[in-house]
Amino acid sequence: MRNNSLIVKNSVFLAIRTIVITLVGLYSVRELLIVLGIEEYGLFNLVFGIAVLFSFINGAMISSTQRYLAYYIGKKDEKMVNEVWANSLMLHIGIGIFIFILLFVLKDFILIRFLVVDYKFINTAYFIYYCSIMVVLISIIQSPFNALILAKEKMSFFAFLSLLDAIMKLCIIYFLYIFESYILEKYALMFVASSLIIFLIYYLYCSKKIQKKIQLRQFKPKLLKEMLLYSLWNVFGNFAFVTKTQGINVVLNIFVGVVANSAYTITANVSSAIGNLVNSIVTAINPQIYKSYAEKNFERYNLLINTSSKFSFFLGLIVVLPILFNTKYLLIFWLNQLPLYLVSFVQLALIILLVDCLSGSLMTGIQATGKIKLYQVVVSLFVFLNLPLSYYGLKIWNQPIIVYWIALLIALISLALRLYFISRLINFSILLYLKSVILKVIFVILSSFVLASFVTNIVDVDNDFLSFLLVSVLIVFSVILSIVMFGFRSSERQFLFSKISGYLK
Repeated sequence: MRNNSLIVKNSVFLAIRTIVITLVGLYSVRELLIVLGIEEYGLFNLVFGIAVLFSFINGAMISSTQRYLAYYIGKKDEKMVNEVWANSLMLHIGIGIFIFILLFVLKDFILIRFLVVDYKFINTAYFIYYCSIMVVLISIIQSPFNALILAKEKMSFFAFLSLLDAIMKLCIIYFLYIFESYILEKYALMFVASSLIIFLIYYLYCSKKIQKKIQLRQFKPKLLKEMLLYSLWNVFGNFAFVTKTQGINVVLNIFVGVVANSAYTITANVSSAIGNLVNSIVTAINPQIYKSYAEKNFERYNLLINTSSKFSFFLGLIVVLPILFNTKYLLIFWLNQLPLYLVSFVQLALIILLVDCLSGSLMTGIQATGKIKLYQVVVSLFVFLNLPLSYYGLKIWNQPIIVYWIALLIALISLALRLYFISRLINFSILLYLKSVILKVIFVILSSFVLASFVTNIVDVDNDFLSFLLVSVLIVFSVILSIVMFGFRSSERQFLFSKISGYLK
């Protein structure tokens, strides 16, 4: 019960973190655009995008290290925890230095031939580039500290530091108003400084509160090789996703043009923002899944996977359904104009997101076993298929929306494959998953759509904004009612009501 309460508390911390960071991020973009202007803002994003490009490596490294740390924490093997910690530091420092040197050597090729930076901005571009590869190095070396915080389930600190990072970067933008020259260079330099400050806070917290300092003496070649291979397979999986996302954008440009690219980019931003919010549940439950597997408590392991999958979907539905019923109004309200294809792109992308919500905990369950080679090869190849299928789909039908229908099909196949692999790797019941997750999800979807359609038809308010607010509130209430009635088990309802009554006292 204590662990369940911890999961709920951590989910709340992470959800609040995601909402605030998203709002601060959107506001920061607007302010930065005002301070820098369109040209310098575009230059910064173009060159600093190198750091973003390597985020898929960083994410894979964090999840890999978290798995090993959480596994041995669950087994209560402090000796192995220390060995994993020391070897993960060596691994990350080595990879960080290698990537830093590689990017430094390739600087001329990347800036002049690949990015084709305008010659009048070339000196500024080089300065920003050096700052960006410094951020890449810091973020990779910081990864084990992030992983340790997550493995130890210190989500309140993780959320606080993420918020601090977002607020610091917003404050930096306001500092720019006092400068009159070399504003872009100073912004890049302060960006690096803020990243370094966050890293130092992570280091101090881990060394003081968790008693894990930088230690490189416990070199274990076998463990290091195992962790490296595990990380590389995760990098392969993340690379497949990045290639699919960026590749489809290129394919759309070939067949349709920049109008479709704009709609696709906006859709990706919307989907990413909502996906990050939903992932707060998975992030909170992940350590418990790893630890349950390490303890060989397979009953709890299965329960956590099923519960996380179901509740991730429910949270996604609460956010997504009001948007699906008000997509056109919301996009016009946000953008003032409506790019071609955008409404249908967003609606299908959100449906794909709901399917992916079901997959999140299954991926964690597979990661917990440590046997991910065949899984990553098969599933990643299916993810890669998005690209050639989208190419031929556009060639045959010439309808941009086809890329999302293909993505939906691949998402469903990937979900089925993850179910197959987790049942193959561990005693996980597909039948129980279908009964306790998929069946309940179907009942909730049907009842929510019926109630939402009824609500939309009966609301008749002259003011568009008030109508939107009223409809959205009623749809959210309809989804929550459907979840409580059809989505919860009796024990989950009792737990929810006990929490509510406890807060009301």
